[in-house]
Amino acid sequence: MLSLSLQDSPFPSEQPLQLSITRVEVFVIPALAIDSTGYRVCLRISSDLGYGWNEQFVSDSEPSLQLDRWGPLFRSFIGRFSIVSLTERLTDRIAHTLNPDNRAYRLFSAAISQLQNPGSGRPISSTEPAEESVLQQRAVAYLSVD
Repeated sequence: MLSLSLQDSPFPSEQPLQLSITRVEVFVIPALAIDSTGYRVCLRISSDLGYGWNEQFVSDSEPSLQLDRWGPLFRSFIGRFSIVSLTERLTDRIAHTLNPDNRAYRLFSAAISQLQNPGSGRPISSTEPAEESVLQQRAVAYLSVD
């Protein structure tokens, strides 16, 4: 009887998808609608797979964002990770963190999910600095972690 294990297989086992995160940016922009009072909180992740993006509307009546607290949270995600370990780490932090930091992790997690599927992240191109400039000009608060 012949038996064959996966270790004996001539086909390499699939390696987990790796992601290298080089920068996390947060732009707080006043809402554009005339009847809206509040802000768009936009988070952009720069990685070797492209850009991950998420945004959330924050009402004026909600407690203020503490971007100074978000910097250290995001700093721990700069580097090279497997998508699986990164997702597990985010899930754990979301489950054990109270607001306002929970909002930061949820924004980050949604932006990472864009990068999990090849082709869903925004490719890095030479036109991106122009977009960044517009976002920075409109922002009332800005955070960059790299």
